[in-house]
Amino acid sequence: MTLASPLVMVIFGATGDLMHRKLMPALYHLVRDGEMSRDIYIVGVGRREITTDQFRELMARSVCDRYGDTLDLSLWGRLTARMYYQKGHFEEKVLYDELTTLLTQFDDELAACVPRFFYLATPPEHYETILKHLHKSKLSEGCLPASAYAAAKRAGGQGFAAYTRVLIEKPFGKDLQTARHLDQLLGRIFEERQIYRIDHYLGKETVQNILSFRFANGIFEPTWNRKFIDHVQITLAEDVGVGKRGSFYEGVGALRDVVQNHMLEMFAIIAMDQPRAFDAQSIRSERVKVMKAIRPMTPKDVDTSVVRGQYEGYTKELNVDPRSETEAFVALKLMLDSPRWKGVPFYLRTGKMLGKKVTEISIHFKKPVVCYGDVCLFPEDKVLRNVLAIRVEPDEGIALRLMAKKPGFGMALAPAEMEFTYKEAFAEIEQPQAYERLLLDTIRGDQTLFAHTLGIEASWQLVTKILKRWSVTKKAPSIYLKGSWGTKESDRLIEKDNRHWFLDED
Repeated sequence: MTLASPLVMVIFGATGDLMHRKLMPALYHLVRDGEMSRDIYIVGVGRREITTDQFRELMARSVCDRYGDTLDLSLWGRLTARMYYQKGHFEEKVLYDELTTLLTQFDDELAACVPRFFYLATPPEHYETILKHLHKSKLSEGCLPASAYAAAKRAGGQGFAAYTRVLIEKPFGKDLQTARHLDQLLGRIFEERQIYRIDHYLGKETVQNILSFRFANGIFEPTWNRKFIDHVQITLAEDVGVGKRGSFYEGVGALRDVVQNHMLEMFAIIAMDQPRAFDAQSIRSERVKVMKAIRPMTPKDVDTSVVRGQYEGYTKELNVDPRSETEAFVALKLMLDSPRWKGVPFYLRTGKMLGKKVTEISIHFKKPVVCYGDVCLFPEDKVLRNVLAIRVEPDEGIALRLMAKKPGFGMALAPAEMEFTYKEAFAEIEQPQAYERLLLDTIRGDQTLFAHTLGIEASWQLVTKILKRWSVTKKAPSIYLKGSWGTKESDRLIEKDNRHWFLDED
């Protein structure tokens, strides 16, 4: 299909926060900029007792919150004319019968088989129910029955079911077993090329730029290995608490909510080898290789290389168990069993109510040799490591710390910074939001920025071992102060290796 082709986007959980804050503004912006067909049908599916007109009003508020006075009223009128709301319970057959009738109506209107995109923007406990009903109702097959699709395939055509795609939000399971179960279910209903597992961090401009930065600049890739790099740090810090998400967060925690997906995906992009080609299959394959190369953790490794914490007052948050042991902070040390990274530690940390909102990846290079016997070119303690800091958010950009001579007499050294920011370098270009890029890539059929089933399984193998060890030791999370950088144990985790957290002190 082309970007100008009509399509229908069926969004389960359409009255939720994700639709309000991200999806509807993204869809509007893509259509406004001509990146997506204006002949798009949007069907919101939810349990709330509202009409289609009320749903359209909700969506108008979502777009106005983002675009305000710049809203194109003529375009919005065209969009809302093809915007519908289907009320129902996800577990009831009648909902899918009514959806079938509605989607068939769209096919009849255009006298064509309109490609179908099913977006699961619901809590993950509804995934299995929705997927099974999509299969039973044959909605997953597109506008042709399976027999006709098979005949089209035998005749050499793609078949219309090839245009049916499912988009599914993380988390993909709660542990290795549930992740495998979900993946097997998806695999029975859809082909892998139809499945788009969304981790919105992969859609961020700076995360994607890591590939260009590494492989399009000859000065970095030759040094991107254990010979030159001392260690790598990845920090994803939030300065807010769980807010109204207490009930959701209680069953998840920071390890499942952030480490298993966002952090390990960024980790894989930093550590991957150069792909054979810049296409979806090659890039995803290299990311999966990194996930599989993570050194397995023994129970002792979990005890010594993983720490968890709760911010002060977490158990008093709305819908949080007063005796909760759910972690709101995690720090861990990972090692890779690969020729490129042998012996290089990766330190990851994430948490809520930390010093500031920031996501940053920093590559710390080894110090140069400045002393030969008793003769030193510079005082050894004055030479800091070169650090390449990739700021994912906010203030997206890349900075390189170098050592330079201080102006004046003598040879005194001081750190200096070379910095590139998107805001300054590309001031005239509006950066697309992560969800805009991911939605557009789904329509294009480009899976580069989406998680692969094999990578998800490898990440869950690591996370499940940590969860199992925690369930055995039953050690309560350490408490840390709001506005700090986490637990004292996380400082000791890195300091015992004679290193320190970069964002805290540099």
